[in-house]
Amino acid sequence: MTSENSTVPPERRYGTWRIVAAVAGVLGFVLAILIPFLPVKETTTSVHWPQNGRVSDIDAPLVSYTPVRLDVSLPCSLVNELPAQGGTLLRTLPEDGPRSGRQGLVIRADAKDVIVADRDVALATASRADVARAGAGCTIGFVSTPESTIARFTGMPAGAQTSNQLSNTVADPNLRPQITGFYSDLPATTPVAGMDVKTQVDTRYNSSPSPIKLAAIIIGIASTILAMVALGFLDLRDGRGHVRIMPPGWLRPRPVDFTVIAALGIWWLIGPNTSDDGYQLTMATQAGHSGYMINYFRSFGVPENPFGWNDYLFTLISHVTTAAPAMRIPGLVFGLLTWLVISREMIPRLGRAVRNNPAAMWAGAGGFLLIWLPLNNGLRPEPAVVFFSLLTWVSVERTIATGRLLPVAIAVPCAALSLGAAPGGLIAVAALLAASRQIVTRIVKRRKRDGLLPLVAPILASGTAYLFYAFFSPTFASLREAITVKGVTGPTLQWYEEGVRYYYLMLETEDGSLVRRIGVLTAFLCLLTVLVFMLRRKRPAGIASGPVWRLMAVFFATIVLLAFTPTKWTHHLGLFAGYAAGIAAVAATLTMTPMMRSKRNRVFFAAAALFIVGISFAARIGYYWVGTYGIPWNTMPPQLFGLQLSWVFFAAAVLTALYGLWLHYRRDYAPEPTKPGGRAIPTLAILTMLMVLLDITTMAKGAYTQRGSFSWTASNARALQGDTCSMADYVLVEGDPNAGQLKPAPRPDGSVPTAAQALAGKSTGFTPTGVPSWVSPVLSDPGHNTDSTNQDVPETVGGKRDPDYKTDGVPLPFGLNPATTPVLGSGGATGLANLTTDWYTLGAVTDRTPLVTLSVAGSIAATGLNGVKRDGRTLYLEAGHRSANGAVQPLGRMTPIDAWTNNNWRNLRFPTADLPKGTDTVRVVIDDRVPSPDPVVLTPPRLTTMKTAQELLGRNTVVSLDFMVAFAFPCQHQVRALNGVFERPEYRISPDYLATINTSNTWQGWKTGGPLGVTDAVYHEQVVPTYLRGKWAMDWGTLTQFTPWTPAEPAQLEIGSTTRSGWYTPGPMRSAPY
Repeated sequence: MTSENSTVPPERRYGTWRIVAAVAGVLGFVLAILIPFLPVKETTTSVHWPQNGRVSDIDAPLVSYTPVRLDVSLPCSLVNELPAQGGTLLRTLPEDGPRSGRQGLVIRADAKDVIVADRDVALATASRADVARAGAGCTIGFVSTPESTIARFTGMPAGAQTSNQLSNTVADPNLRPQITGFYSDLPATTPVAGMDVKTQVDTRYNSSPSPIKLAAIIIGIASTILAMVALGFLDLRDGRGHVRIMPPGWLRPRPVDFTVIAALGIWWLIGPNTSDDGYQLTMATQAGHSGYMINYFRSFGVPENPFGWNDYLFTLISHVTTAAPAMRIPGLVFGLLTWLVISREMIPRLGRAVRNNPAAMWAGAGGFLLIWLPLNNGLRPEPAVVFFSLLTWVSVERTIATGRLLPVAIAVPCAALSLGAAPGGLIAVAALLAASRQIVTRIVKRRKRDGLLPLVAPILASGTAYLFYAFFSPTFASLREAITVKGVTGPTLQWYEEGVRYYYLMLETEDGSLVRRIGVLTAFLCLLTVLVFMLRRKRPAGIASGPVWRLMAVFFATIVLLAFTPTKWTHHLGLFAGYAAGIAAVAATLTMTPMMRSKRNRVFFAAAALFIVGISFAARIGYYWVGTYGIPWNTMPPQLFGLQLSWVFFAAAVLTALYGLWLHYRRDYAPEPTKPGGRAIPTLAILTMLMVLLDITTMAKGAYTQRGSFSWTASNARALQGDTCSMADYVLVEGDPNAGQLKPAPRPDGSVPTAAQALAGKSTGFTPTGVPSWVSPVLSDPGHNTDSTNQDVPETVGGKRDPDYKTDGVPLPFGLNPATTPVLGSGGATGLANLTTDWYTLGAVTDRTPLVTLSVAGSIAATGLNGVKRDGRTLYLEAGHRSANGAVQPLGRMTPIDAWTNNNWRNLRFPTADLPKGTDTVRVVIDDRVPSPDPVVLTPPRLTTMKTAQELLGRNTVVSLDFMVAFAFPCQHQVRALNGVFERPEYRISPDYLATINTSNTWQGWKTGGPLGVTDAVYHEQVVPTYLRGKWAMDWGTLTQFTPWTPAEPAQLEIGSTTRSGWYTPGPMRSAPY
């Protein structure tokens, strides 16, 4: 039986496909262009005050800091409810917080005037006497919108205008106040009649497609797919039938494949974190709560769109688990797929000599892994960018080889997906540009047969199909504003500042670590080698000149296009991983015999390779935060027996280069020495694979060094067994340090000293008033303040304020209770200042009490990280055993362990496992033989029962996690952004001291619209004593407890919805940092 389709003449069938390709392609393209302008359904949020019919303080910390609109109307009669000295009628930031008046609205009265002040600008004032005698129609009004801010007194009595500015209008969108809630000094019994405060929260990004937009998206995607299918049928007119997608035997594994798979698999388990894993994880997990992929840590909560589609992969995984191994699966899969494309598609296309050379395949694997492992591990977008950029290159090469255009229609959306993952995806555009002439030639060649529109329309449709994702929820107007805000908050560097990226690569920091330098510099060496060889020998035997030249063009274009990305971090150099593999394979082939017949040239190449190694070994091996724990040479360049290895490699490079010069000059007098039948040495393959081995072995060594404590290896292994809480299981917390304070032991005469008497013991120069003025529990908290200009000193939890630090009422750190915790200091002492406390009863030592701790300030000799000794005053913890008659026999002294390098309040650590056997009492001894100008401050020793951070915080306590730590604390409940308003956290977890000061407090601070600008305004922080299990000298980070400046109840949000057009905008967001 003959099908109906078989009776249709071929030309007629292809004519139908031409029409389908043209019509469907145009329809898909037009709908993609229209998508940004179609309407969406926006979820709206507003807050009213007072709520519940009474005056009370409420919290409503806005993600965008400022509202779309704020309307305030207060009866003038409220002034009479305030005391004679004055008070606050309304403010939008807590009074005691930093920048309260500088960034918020304050309507207040003093003894003489009533003032409406916004961002430290007094917009309207009136005499309090005039306001008091005003009638019932008098109101205090304030309206702030993106167009203007208006403050006014209405209904004032006659004559009030002569001495006051009763109204003012300022046309400045940046004058809108920051809102974290509404706070007032008015009594709770104040009548609320006439009080009306309403704010419209900025929820422009919390939207979903309208029915018409959703229909357009579905039709547009279907049309695009149909157009590509039609283009595929038009390709079949060449009569060649099916063209194999993968080469024969592509499923047959080789030793190099097993090596790459093993390296990627091992790295998935033991590899370090990147700087942004917590950033990506937080955005991914917040997407379901905020309603969009929020830029959580910066830029006032604008969306990541049009970039970041790959983050939704993590969102999907987070519905099952947030454990690190699961979150790393996309990166692992992209790595395996990238190697599949490299080994089965890219390298075979580079020529017979490359394809059949095992050393080339090994060099390609080494070049790929050498960049991929240190730069593309984790949750950053580079793995997706590399994979789709390679697919783009392979697809256009297939078009050039076969003359078919469906691969181009596939290459263009691959390039869009590459660009859509991150701005660095511009490298995929480089692949299209490098092959653009050949693509145009093939379109022109087929124009007479198939027509122009049927060929071009599917490509246009597939190239713009990414817009269906980018504008699925947001609109053109909202994303335009988001891009504007990001441009203001930055960082945004210009193309001519691209040198900054390579400057960072040469710094001795994590950005310029050995493992980063070696891969990038090796890729550049290979690129220059191939370029010089190809220029000298236009068509080397066995080398596919066209693909190689286009590969080099893409690599060079990648370097150029990276200059147009707004940030200049070195982790963007991970984009080179795919192309570096191909270039390394070609370079390995060209630098071996018989390609490079000159021994001189091979020697010079080896010298250049050794020089690159020397430059790389001049840096330490470093990763970010906990990723560096235990790794050898993480604080200094690699050395053996005191000899820095970079100089060894440099000397070897010089000697090798001198040998090459000898061969060069010798050529004029004698032929080069040769070894008939000698084996070619695969220099590049050996170099790259040895460096890959260095990456893996140093990380494995770090895991071994950290045994018993936190490492990614241990954490991931536990996660695979079901314990997914990572670092929260390794951080130990003194839940109640006051309960852990040791009790004074009875003296031999049977008397029991008080806490103050026991601490004083036998002392010279130590007094309760000897605490220097620079000792502050605030300054000991690296996360307290993101504004260096703020000099406010908050009250410590359990402590009290006192402007005179030299009294015995100084604020104590760590929540220590001044009523039960004495403090002594040697400030102001002349001559020797020594101390021997009374003995303290140690109590029961269990696995829950691994440390005796001592809160101190001042310079104290101690053992730091990696056993490094620190100079300072001599302090010991002396262990003793109490006999039956009450006498105590000293058993030995312990030197303290100190995780901090500054001299402010901190906790010295004495492991109970190191106490001499039989110890049941301890005392503190400060015993200097010569006078010291450095004062010491101390409190009694403690033996606190520890909890893990997971036991303290659990999964439900709301915690503000800095982006550097979020990936290591996957079980904690990160503050959510719900309907444009932040949840109220109880704690904050931040990284080590320097990372907090240099990264968290700047990147997440108020000047750039980060969440710390909200928590700073609402809370003050108290450091909670914490320790990293098994590595007592490690400054792992800080856990701080939040206490509100003004206790308040959560605001009741009024949620609604409305339809917005694609052109609608409520006005510019406030993004200026003043």
